[in-house]
Amino acid sequence: MKRIVSIVLVAFLSLAVLLVFDSCSTSKMTTIRKGDAIVTANAPDYKRIKKEINTKESEFYYPELLRRFEAADTTLSLEQIRHFYYGMATRSEYAPYKMAKIDALREAFEKDTPSKEDWEKAALEIDKELETNPTNIRFHLYKRIIYSNLYGLDSERTTDAHNQVVMLLSAVTSTGDGRSKETAFHVISVADEYGIMDIFGLSPKMQSLVHGDHGQSYDVMEMEKNEYGLESMYFNITVSMDAMNKMFGF
Repeated sequence: MKRIVSIVLVAFLSLAVLLVFDSCSTSKMTTIRKGDAIVTANAPDYKRIKKEINTKESEFYYPELLRRFEAADTTLSLEQIRHFYYGMATRSEYAPYKMAKIDALREAFEKDTPSKEDWEKAALEIDKELETNPTNIRFHLYKRIIYSNLYGLDSERTTDAHNQVVMLLSAVTSTGDGRSKETAFHVISVADEYGIMDIFGLSPKMQSLVHGDHGQSYDVMEMEKNEYGLESMYFNITVSMDAMNKMFGF
């Protein structure tokens, strides 16, 4: 099963390197070129995002962004994808620490040769989870793996699932390069941290929670030896920590 997962992840590695290590510098405010557009790598402005995704006349109106993302609409701009991903953290259904029920998925991944029925059960399970958590990067990556085994690597469904992962990864990598607190990847859940590390083929050996200026919180992942020579990856998890503190009345 590890071989199946590894084959699928290879498709993302060159993209990940391009989006992060070649496109972003170590400065907090970094301009990167995506196609013909110049975008600025910076922290999401949640207050502005919340206002725009709730404005029906806005190009960032959340129900429309959700519809287009679920259709794997690759004409969505980077700013629209950023509003879609980070906008989830401003919505009432945002639950970054909710436990997912993915027993069928685990069973399929644990088998040496999963059957078609195994993959079908896993697909139903992951699709259900994505109905309530449509921005979960790791689940979209799992969906891509499942669909590639059910329908083939070149199928339309697999291609759509691949493009959804690419879009979400683009949103996160537009915020920094993950090499320091100042240029940490901004994520809205711990699951997304692991999804990103999965895409890069990285394995963490230690996780530390650290705090920075202005109430910022970070997960620092110390990495096992890897092809990038990357010792640590930084994730800004302030928005999910704030949600947890609010939940417990802190």
